[in-house]
Amino acid sequence: MSQQLNATLSGQAPAALAEDVSLATPLTAPRITGRDAVSATLGTYQQALAAPEATLRLKGDQVEGIVYSASPDGRPTEIVALARFDAAGLITTIDAYGRPWPFMALLRETIAKTDPALADPDLGTGPYAPEGPSPVWVAHPHVPPLAQDVILYSPILSEEPTGKAVVGPVLKAAAQSFSDLKVRTVLDVEGRSAFAVVIDEFVDGHVQQLVEIFTLDEAGDVAEIRIFTRPWRVTAHFRQRMYTLLKDLLGPEFWEGPDPQNPLPQ
Repeated sequence: MSQQLNATLSGQAPAALAEDVSLATPLTAPRITGRDAVSATLGTYQQALAAPEATLRLKGDQVEGIVYSASPDGRPTEIVALARFDAAGLITTIDAYGRPWPFMALLRETIAKTDPALADPDLGTGPYAPEGPSPVWVAHPHVPPLAQDVILYSPILSEEPTGKAVVGPVLKAAAQSFSDLKVRTVLDVEGRSAFAVVIDEFVDGHVQQLVEIFTLDEAGDVAEIRIFTRPWRVTAHFRQRMYTLLKDLLGPEFWEGPDPQNPLPQ
């Protein structure tokens, strides 16, 4: 695991950031711009997560990233941060995604105590579309079949659906809850038989951004799917749609947090 990248994404090495670096956080819609502001925001997340562990390294031609795992207040929470670099090796953009939504809601409450602006879910006046460099869309990679004992680490559920008979219908419901999926990039996972796909898709007219990590078993089937999303408010729309489709399949233990039948949280 790159110690330099880890330190930078933890807010501890601002000199590795370009002066005009920008950051998309898991919780808020507008990008944060400028070395000092971005480094301070990364440090706020590091503190709120209570020193998270860097568990996975993602690598692509132009993008590198780290998955962070933590359990603030005993709630397993994960964030993936993806970085792009300029010719001098300085980080120019960081895009961060989180999971699962109900535990990110608790993280949002903690972050609001330090900087309320970093917890503001406002999407603006129109349908949300991400800021930043224009993407060059790529083809979606082939995804192998699900293993019989596959585990889904969902972006919206507080428990993990397990087994092909359950995960399959959950993924089918997800496919019915978004439209116009496009792929930004595909990344390798260092030291594992796994790959990550960075995606934009539309939910209720808004763009939801995702990172999906597929881990394969010895037979080459998908043993684990780990999905991160941003921004938090758009994922709330997605969670409502998914609840309507899955409430008869998944019990209340999967829907911890605000009632998905209530109005979207502010």
